[in-house]
Amino acid sequence: MLYKIIKSILIIVSSVIILKVIHYSLNKVFKFTKFDERYENTLFSVLSSISYYIIFILSIILVLREFDIIDATKFGTLVTGASIVGLIAGVASQSILKDIFSGFFVLFEKQLQVGDFVVINEIFRGTVEEIGLRSISLRDWDLRRITIPNGSITSIRNYSKNKMRIVVHVRVSYEENPMKVISALDEVCDIMNEKYKEYLLKSSSGDVKTQFKVYGVTDIEDNPVGAKYTLTGVVESYKYFSALREAKLQILIVFKNNNIHIAYPTHINILHHKDNEKEL
Repeated sequence: MLYKIIKSILIIVSSVIILKVIHYSLNKVFKFTKFDERYENTLFSVLSSISYYIIFILSIILVLREFDIIDATKFGTLVTGASIVGLIAGVASQSILKDIFSGFFVLFEKQLQVGDFVVINEIFRGTVEEIGLRSISLRDWDLRRITIPNGSITSIRNYSKNKMRIVVHVRVSYEENPMKVISALDEVCDIMNEKYKEYLLKSSSGDVKTQFKVYGVTDIEDNPVGAKYTLTGVVESYKYFSALREAKLQILIVFKNNNIHIAYPTHINILHHKDNEKEL
């Protein structure tokens, strides 16, 4: 009995070592490939997940064989043991199979890759850190790791698919001259197009495809605060949040320099003095 326990421990230790060797080998192989970095990280994550499950299943079979639960040399015994295991798995792991199949669809349809910033199910937001057969792991803004079963994914918003359109809205008081506001927003676009042109979407030859521009007045109805102005620009996806922050900052700076006030809710209170009422 002691011999079987020791041998089982050796099987487990060997499995761990094999996994380490596989991970090391994958890292070495990907150093010589010319794939995109995010694609390499995705392949590494998926292949690591697959190797983990294969080695885990083989280790379980070998350990069970040591205790004469499964005899791999006898087909009948193996089939019987596999049938029992399969029956248990079929009852208890329907969700696991759903996760695996969903994971294959996510991978084959290239809905996301390791390193992408995504919003899943309109709830979970973060950078994809690991893609496995059963689940996807995100790292959110607070550096918390979020693990989501593939089978529970109903929607994916990917902010890292080559290009993204920045849309910035700003409300300005109705008292401001509209042409003055548009001129100031044109100035913001010029700053973004010159000072931050590395953010802009470029063609394969390096030419800028689309620059920042003022879209115009986009809302004046049913809003007592002010008119809404909009500017847009198409940027490289990985620069989206940096460009968005910078565009908003430049709006504040240019508006302040031009003495343009952003609209905000105000309340006017009218007070009647009693003495004035008596005189009237």
